[in-house]
Amino acid sequence: MAALLERWCGITEDEEDTSPWSTGPLIGEASGPLIYFPLRWSMAEEASAYAAAVAESMGLVCFDVRQDRLRP
Repeated sequence: MAALLERWCGITEDEEDTSPWSTGPLIGEASGPLIYFPLRWSMAEEASAYAAAVAESMGLVCFDVRQDRLRP
């Protein structure tokens, strides 16, 4: 989560309207071993691709609910 928030600030801190997150704080979306990333539609593709790449680099799995599949 820290890597994602380094790239884009949380929506509660987003004064320039550049955050892809649709809720905040983002840590509030964590539940046990899962983290749900609610995204703004206009930035969903870019942010989900980045989140998937970060997950892969850390040996984690990223499931995209819009695509109903694991992200490579």
